[in-house]
Amino acid sequence: MKKTVKYAVISVLALAGLAAAGLMVIVPEIPRGMLNYAREKFQKPVPAEQNLTRIEAYNFVPGAKLEDRITVIPPALLGNYKDCDKAPEYEAYAPTAADKALVMEYLGLLPELYRKTLEERCLGIFFVKNFKGNGVTSWVTDAKDNVFFHITLNPAGLTDDISTTLSGRENSCFIPQAPGRITVNAGTKYKGLLYSLFHEATHGVDYVKGITPWADDTMPVSLRPKKPGSDSFFSIVWEYYNLPRKEEDYNLRRQITFYGLGGGPKLTFGKALLVYTGLSRSSFASLYGSMSWAEDLAELATMYMLTAKLGQPYRITVTGLEGGPFFLEPMGSPKVSARAAALMAELDSTGVLDELEAKGKELDEKSAALRARLKELNAILEKSKKEKKTP
Repeated sequence: MKKTVKYAVISVLALAGLAAAGLMVIVPEIPRGMLNYAREKFQKPVPAEQNLTRIEAYNFVPGAKLEDRITVIPPALLGNYKDCDKAPEYEAYAPTAADKALVMEYLGLLPELYRKTLEERCLGIFFVKNFKGNGVTSWVTDAKDNVFFHITLNPAGLTDDISTTLSGRENSCFIPQAPGRITVNAGTKYKGLLYSLFHEATHGVDYVKGITPWADDTMPVSLRPKKPGSDSFFSIVWEYYNLPRKEEDYNLRRQITFYGLGGGPKLTFGKALLVYTGLSRSSFASLYGSMSWAEDLAELATMYMLTAKLGQPYRITVTGLEGGPFFLEPMGSPKVSARAAALMAELDSTGVLDELEAKGKELDEKSAALRARLKELNAILEKSKKEKKTP
């Protein structure tokens, strides 16, 4: 959930709680007026070390190994999530050595752009037991307005396989009605952690690199990218942050909620066929991806890596319907697969450009050092000449 409760959907009360603590999370399902109301009513000036959108609130050590940043969630951040989700059952989870190893293994499957961004800008990767959703990514800034982020994940993904994780997400959209059931087959090779980590890491990259026009509808305009990396890519499908173009929208999309957040579920299971039929005609990789262009990015990238890179299936089956089961393979859609491939090519090119820029800066620094040394040598030479001329 990146901003979606990010990645997971957040309620208005949840947003109010985030604002009260200085933490902003993207919530595409909530009208912008409500977002503004929450900010104006609850946001108060607080010292930087208490403001959860400021780096001073975290024990961040630049250059520390990423593995060492996989740790227990800060108490203030945990309290914020408890308050905003009205979830006193949330508990800090201390990752074991095996948990950390699995996180690092899965991070190793991501493109170089992801790994570098995480190493440079990720303040921490935390876990919360009983979390509503699979994860959330939130932005943080330093004194110079450089954007950082942290990721909080549901530890259930450490043990549940990815198919179980994704099936749970889909079923949370509808009011249960036996014998209706939605099953996602994404294989059993990987744990649910792979999905949530890939998804949230994509949000992190978006925050820092500005892949979408802006990654979070609650971010100050000053923190949004001056020139989005994929503005034209998303404008083809999206009219606005959480509003698809008419030809890409589908019935009941705005009534979809996830994980019991946002007052959901609001849709009876009998609406599932209508919803998934609409999804099948769109350019989105999942229902979740149709919530905002930020979620669109995260789902396209995640499902592309899962299927095209890791060779795993991604098939949705809806059973318990009159007329028999309904099947959908979103990445099998030419529209969806073409968008995903184009997006990943752009992310790869962003990584290459970043590397070239870094090498250019390194050469500039070496060149400046060389010029300074030459200046010193010339000064020594001139001094030596003057001394020789002195009688």
